[in-house]
Amino acid sequence: MNVVVARLLFLAFVGLTGLITYNALYLQEQRSTALLPTVPKAPGDRAANRSALPPVTTDLPPLPDQKPPSQLVTAIQRELKVRGYGGGPADGILRQETRKAIADYQRDHGLAVSGLPSDELLRHILLGETVSTGSVADATGAAPAPQLKQDVRVKAVQQILADLGYAPGPIDGAMGSATERAVKAFQRDRKIAETGQISRELLREIKRITGRDLAGVASR
Repeated sequence: MNVVVARLLFLAFVGLTGLITYNALYLQEQRSTALLPTVPKAPGDRAANRSALPPVTTDLPPLPDQKPPSQLVTAIQRELKVRGYGGGPADGILRQETRKAIADYQRDHGLAVSGLPSDELLRHILLGETVSTGSVADATGAAPAPQLKQDVRVKAVQQILADLGYAPGPIDGAMGSATERAVKAFQRDRKIAETGQISRELLREIKRITGRDLAGVASR
């Protein structure tokens, strides 16, 4: 009888000890969970939020339907870069970087801001604000003497073609093969008779673009 009672007491003690241990572990786990920081829930659909943002706008007008001549863009890119306006590589591609450089130049010089290349813009860059239609002023604003030596017209055309990116060869007043190729390329781009020679039509087109009247300049 005493043995049975002793065994019952032992089993009761083991059961009570297990219950106490279980409760202690359970309560410890609950406290640990309560101490963890609360992570806020993610907002709604981020893609939907992004689509609700207003579109990015620019202060430059849209590009025209007709692309400007690549030679004109190349010349403007090169001249702007020389003057510290950047504009990207002089490759004839009218990228946004080039449009920004054009707009900066126009803004700095009190011109209408369009961000677009044009013959008038190139003339302004090359000759500055002293240019006036029909003037004979050179890039420095000084008028040439009325009597000029031979080959000066060829040399002047070579310099203008070089400024426009046509690579006429040495600026020496000699009508060589490189100058003829440059003249033909210019004539082809400007949609005039492709002769490779310094014709009246060529001189009129040069005057229209740059404001320089070379018709009265002596030649061979």
